[in-house]
Amino acid sequence: MKKVIKILAIIILFLFLVCAYLYLTDFGRKGILSNEPGKPKIEIPVTYNIGWWSYQDDLIIDSLKIEIVESNLNLFNSKSLISYSVYGKMKFDDGHWEPNIEKIHLSERIQKDSLKNRIIEITPIISVTEKDNQKSGVKKFKFKNEHTIISNGWGNNTIKFICGNKEQIIKLQQRK
Repeated sequence: MKKVIKILAIIILFLFLVCAYLYLTDFGRKGILSNEPGKPKIEIPVTYNIGWWSYQDDLIIDSLKIEIVESNLNLFNSKSLISYSVYGKMKFDDGHWEPNIEKIHLSERIQKDSLKNRIIEITPIISVTEKDNQKSGVKKFKFKNEHTIISNGWGNNTIKFICGNKEQIIKLQQRK
């Protein structure tokens, strides 16, 4: 009887440890001591490749809004989660084609003057679908995606976001 109780106690302890590990690691997605942000939520797929973008001249960006969703930068974490919201419109003239935002192209680069300053360019990619009796005009759009950013070093990290003719700057501070 005592042997059965010991085995049952070991099984319960093992199940408790497994559940605690899964809870602390977000089901194995990050380390136990990690302060990393969660996975980004994406409304429109992101691409890093340049393809055939034949309708980009008809894109007008009205506003760009950048928000820091989660930023627990410290000695063990250099990742932050931000969200970007883009509002705009697409003009179309042909009577058989309706424009849509198919993907978002992201381009990240470091400014030449400093390793801590970065530029992220956001470009909505327009595609068209065939529609009968489509009237020419303007179609409005809005979307909100999240993106994980890795800081470039200790101290202040300045990131400039550009979308069309709109710009916004955020600062992330990496501390030890």
